[in-house]
Amino acid sequence: MHDIWRLQHFIGVAEAGTFHGAARKLNVSQPALTKSIRMLERSFATELFHRLPRGVRLTEAGELLLAHARDIEGAWNAAIVEVGAQATGLGGYLKIGGGPVFSAIFFPHMLAEMRGAYPNLKVTVSTDVGAALLPKLKTGELRIYAGGLPDAAQNLGPEFRAKHLYKQSNALFASEDHPVFAAADLGDPATTLNYPMLSLFSGQEANNRIAAYFERFDLPEPQLALEAHSIQIALKMVTEHNFIACMPLPLAAAFPEARLREIPLPGFRWSIATGVTYHQASLRFGPIALMVKSLEALTRPFTLQPEGTPFKQDPR
Repeated sequence: MHDIWRLQHFIGVAEAGTFHGAARKLNVSQPALTKSIRMLERSFATELFHRLPRGVRLTEAGELLLAHARDIEGAWNAAIVEVGAQATGLGGYLKIGGGPVFSAIFFPHMLAEMRGAYPNLKVTVSTDVGAALLPKLKTGELRIYAGGLPDAAQNLGPEFRAKHLYKQSNALFASEDHPVFAAADLGDPATTLNYPMLSLFSGQEANNRIAAYFERFDLPEPQLALEAHSIQIALKMVTEHNFIACMPLPLAAAFPEARLREIPLPGFRWSIATGVTYHQASLRFGPIALMVKSLEALTRPFTLQPEGTPFKQDPR
């Protein structure tokens, strides 16, 4: 048990970059954490961190240990859950990642289901686009990611699996009383250039698609006035300040109170493949198997929706 805790202490310091920050996050005293790392280094007979004036950096030995430590941590958490140790107070924990749509729409239902099955499991959720979170699967910082599927450039390796769930359509949206809808030339892409535009979560894929679309009409690339990492802020700017946003259709439909309306630009809609990406060994971990099964059920209506289906607000 002491060795497991020391590995968790080691991972905490590696992620925080400082003993002070790790001690605060792990809820242990800094002297106790320092002693724990020293004992681990004594066990391996090598230094695991370079001590710097403002923090620490992993040594070569530390880098090697980190990959193994995260695998051991994952296996330990799996053992805690699988053998039912949560009944005695040990529940384990799980770090997952999600794109904006999965986090806002599907995760709440999935997490409630997971809570019912594993009441003592602690889940940490990170929300961002795949370009930011998929690499964290490789380092072990996340166990599973739900969102845009990885492309060849991300090169996660043969030990990772990607399961396709549905194709997610994206379009330009504005508030239904936005002045763009009163324009006589509503279908002209140039009309949208008169208004500020925002992007969600710095989605480079969306930015590239938008730039390519306007280039086809010999128009300049729209100037993004705002990159929002908060759906609530994005909706406020769209509904109250005449911003235009490129958004996934499921996300726009999930907020009927925002009264969003699609701007009908010819040929603008585009889609990306979405699903879950995880290490092939992770499906042996009950909560991850449940998460995949739950997300399959929650996204099934979108797999049955034909490409180009007219946008409708969710009536909930």
